[in-house]
Amino acid sequence: MKIRHILAATALLMHTATTAQNTNLSHRFKAHIDTLASDEYAGRKPQTKGDTLAVNYIIKELKKIGNIKMMGDDGLQVVTVPIKTRVPITNKKELKARAKAKKPAYNLKDETLHTFNVVARIDAPDSNNPNSEAIIIGAHYDHIGYRKNSKGDSVLVRGADDNASGVAFIIEYARSLSEMKNQLQRDVIFICFGAEEMGLLGSKYYAENPLDSLSKVVTMINFDMTGRMKNNGITIRGLASAYEAPALFSTFANPNDLDLIWEFRAKGPTDYRSFYDQGVPSFSFSTRIHSDYHTERDTIDKINFEGMDILFSYAGGVINHFALSKSRVTYRKSTR
Repeated sequence: MKIRHILAATALLMHTATTAQNTNLSHRFKAHIDTLASDEYAGRKPQTKGDTLAVNYIIKELKKIGNIKMMGDDGLQVVTVPIKTRVPITNKKELKARAKAKKPAYNLKDETLHTFNVVARIDAPDSNNPNSEAIIIGAHYDHIGYRKNSKGDSVLVRGADDNASGVAFIIEYARSLSEMKNQLQRDVIFICFGAEEMGLLGSKYYAENPLDSLSKVVTMINFDMTGRMKNNGITIRGLASAYEAPALFSTFANPNDLDLIWEFRAKGPTDYRSFYDQGVPSFSFSTRIHSDYHTERDTIDKINFEGMDILFSYAGGVINHFALSKSRVTYRKSTR
């Protein structure tokens, strides 16, 4: 009888501790998203004050975590890329002629985009990682700022799910993995990318100008829109990026009976593609698209924090597989 009481008490303590941990994690998720999706950050569009505020916030939060090393210029990689911007045509005669010729009502202007990537790392003990292998965990921090709604009014698109939720994952995985530093078998590099919404520009810039050689990177794991889980559904992109990926992903524990959609496109529409294009097996997690995508309705009150906890735990198992073991997968070249 006493043994049963002890076992029951132990189980209750473990349940209480787990509940408290999940509550704390949800609170931290909420704090990150509340800040990044606030009016002050104004949708985090590149080359705006909100873009700079977001970068400063991410750096500040990462610096609070033990065992973190900021890379680049105190955590910054400056991204400078040529872009073409649209200049609307206002001349009525020219507009009429263009409409008749079925040409766009704008001209293209060559400009230079200036934005940032935030980059940090946790190094595995040298004895665990003599070959200096690494994994990359990433998410884009930018969004689209203001847009015209169906009535033609300018509205703020805060991007709570897209992708303040993904940034929250990066910060909290950094916190979690920092506590396991001595167990790490590989270095872990954390990157928050700028200008994803303009065509994966930040991640492409990093992949082509890495702060540490990509030849040592075993895999890249990306998070884009992780806050709107519905019916336990998540999508994992990039299963075609490595030969062993389908068999490997079928082995990961799924205690919450998640409805998993495996997308085999190696060249999907988010930042993992930039690393795949450089020969790195790459995957991306999402709680899927929704009707509030890129609208003023993508706000924090719609975030499913319990769903974020569940995905964080599931994807954490994937991260731990690569970070805490010598397991690796083989890059598979794909045309799609």
